[in-house]
Amino acid sequence: MTAEWIKEIKNFPEQYKEMMKGLLSKRQIELLDGDPIKSHEGMIFGGMYADWKKRKGYNIESINITKKINEE
Repeated sequence: MTAEWIKEIKNFPEQYKEMMKGLLSKRQIELLDGDPIKSHEGMIFGGMYADWKKRKGYNIESINITKKINEE
């Protein structure tokens, strides 16, 4: 699952815009389109990324636990 998740990261902006169509602010769309992120906007971008991971079913804690188990 980790490898799949890593490959999906590059698709985050487009996938999230599609998932949230009609619900994002103009600025959120601009950030997802690659507009420079100002220091106070990092949390907005991070929140969108965290929401995307949750909606996609990527839980970093479970990924880390699975990885640790596989290494043992």
